[in-house]
Amino acid sequence: MLKSNNAIAFIDAANLEKSAQGRKIKINYRGLFAFLKNQFNCSQFRYYTVAFNNNSHQIFLKSLRAKGYILITKRLKIINQYIRKANFDVEITFDALLLQKNYNTIILFSGDSDFAYLLQKLKKLFNKKIIVFSTRYHIGKEIIESANKYYDIIKFPNIYKKQNTPTNK
Repeated sequence: MLKSNNAIAFIDAANLEKSAQGRKIKINYRGLFAFLKNQFNCSQFRYYTVAFNNNSHQIFLKSLRAKGYILITKRLKIINQYIRKANFDVEITFDALLLQKNYNTIILFSGDSDFAYLLQKLKKLFNKKIIVFSTRYHIGKEIIESANKYYDIIKFPNIYKKQNTPTNK
C-alpha cells in the first residue's frame, strides 16, 4: 500500500458508482472514509455528484455530509429525452489544482482517462503522488500509466458490500 503524509480524495461519484455496479457491489461510504483516513492520512473527502431532486438522494447526500464528505454538486443537464449529462471533469481538475498546496498525494476515484493529463502534470510539475481507485473494466490504461499506484476496489472488502441479487422463484 502506497503511504501518504497528507492526501485528498477526489471522488467522481458517477464513475465510482458505475464501476461498483459493474462488479455487483455497493460502496460502503462509512468504510471508505475510515479506510482513506487510516491508510492514506486523508484530510479531505471530496464527493462530486449530481444533486437529484428527490427525497432519497437528498437523504443520501445528507448522510455523506454527516460522515465528513465535502459535497460538490450540480444539476443534471438534460439535452433531450435520451441524453443526460453531468460531467465533473472540469470541477475535479480545477479543485485538484487549486488545492495542490494542501496535499502531497491525490487519491482519485475514477477510471476516466480524461484525468490522465491532470495526473501527469500534478506528478511532474508539483511532485504529487497519484493513487487511483477504480475497477478493472472501468478504467483507461492512460490513467493507470499516469498513477504511481492503481488499486482495484474489489480487493478492499471493507469499502464495499456485495449487492443482493434477486432470486428467481
